[in-house]
Amino acid sequence: MINEYENTLTDLIKLLESSRRAAARSVNAIMTATYWEIGRRIVELEQRGEKRAEYGAAVIKRLSEDLTARFSKGFSERNLEL
Repeated sequence: MINEYENTLTDLIKLLESSRRAAARSVNAIMTATYWEIGRRIVELEQRGEKRAEYGAAVIKRLSEDLTARFSKGFSERNLEL
């Protein structure tokens, strides 16, 4: 009985750890795609249909302020530039 319990506990631990790793990978993939899309939209806004952007710090600054106010951390001007 003790051996069965230990085996079941070990299996459950492996299952939970595996599921948590899979969830983290999924979240990372979604966030990477989201940040790529944010970057694409910023470039579109700055370029306004032109091939090259005249990078306006005002756009990045304002987006940084608005996104930080809404979502807190992670949207500094530097992060948006990257």
